[in-house]
Amino acid sequence: MLPPSRFDELEPGRSRTELARLLRDRAFPYPPGHARSAPRPPGAACAFYRSGRDLFDQVDLYRPCWTDGRLVAKDTLDATDTGRKSG
Repeated sequence: MLPPSRFDELEPGRSRTELARLLRDRAFPYPPGHARSAPRPPGAACAFYRSGRDLFDQVDLYRPCWTDGRLVAKDTLDATDTGRKSG
């Protein structure tokens, strides 16, 4: 889980080392298919974090994407839709 306030603090261009204090040790391992297949920056490695703790409700997913150890994009993916909420 990644609280919204921490996700808001992720600034593109910053290094993964600088932002490590904001991220959980483990990303969400089971994002739905539409989240896994959402367009991403070329060559970027992305992770998924749930935006809420309730495992029984659908919650939005946060997706930070990294290239060469730098944050290049951060998105909010709707839990039940194929659309992106922010970029």
